[in-house]
Formats: sequence, structure tokens, C-alpha cells
Amino acid sequence: MQMRLFIPREHARVDDLNASLEAVLENNGVSRALRCDVRLIVEELASNAIEHGDLAQVGAEEHELCVDIGIRANLLTLEFRESGAPFNPLSLPAPDVEADIMDRPTGGLGVHLVRQLAEETHYQRIGNYNVLRVTLRIPSTESEA
Repeated sequence: MQMRLFIPREHARVDDLNASLEAVLENNGVSRALRCDVRLIVEELASNAIEHGDLAQVGAEEHELCVDIGIRANLLTLEFRESGAPFNPLSLPAPDVEADIMDRPTGGLGVHLVRQLAEETHYQRIGNYNVLRVTLRIPSTESEA
């Protein structure tokens, strides 16, 4: 199964994206637990792209966020494509989760959580687009029990 969704780069549309993905995943038999992980990943990465993307670099027709979703065998892949300044969120250092909350810098926990949930993450710059691929393992029904 392969599907592509586009949304305007607006925070209000992230819920629409998640609702669409939820329906597709449920129709394809993906467990509720994995759908919750996908929701969290989409919320984090889509919100970051909207919040931090440099729209001054692109034309109005390119102000969209594209998310491809694929299910093949026991892997679910999400690919986020957005225009803007080159930025690899995976290059950020891991946060010190042992440090006191008051001593930690702001940011970085969301990407850290995405890395923890994912089987694999990969960033690539293609033309004017940041492309971030997140692969999750779909547990077998035996391992869910």
C-alpha cells in the first residue's frame, strides 16, 4: 500500500493529516498502539516543518507539506517532504534526558522521541526539499499479545 497526502503548511491542518492517516492505517489493519506512535511522529515532524520552515525561500505554490505513507511486509514508512532552508533534524545532538529539567535547553525532545520509536530514520536534501523518512516495524499479532 502506498499513499501520498498534501496539506498546507499550517498548524491547523496537522489534525486533518493525522485523521487521514489514522483512517488509512486502521483500514489496513495497523494496531492501535502503532497508530498512536504514528500520530505522535506526525504531530512532531509536521509541526516542526511548519514552525521552522523558511517560507521566504519558496514560492506560494510550494507552501505544502507532503507525507507519503507506505506499508510493505512488516514495515510502515512515513516520508515527510517540505521546501525550505536545508535542515537535518537528525543532526541535532541527543538531549541529556538525565539532566535536571531546569538545566536542559529548549527543544530536541520531540526528535529524540521519534528516533526512539522508529526502526530507522533517514534525512536527505533533494533539490529544494528536506526529505525525512521514518520507518516503523509493524509487530506481528503474536508479538502484540
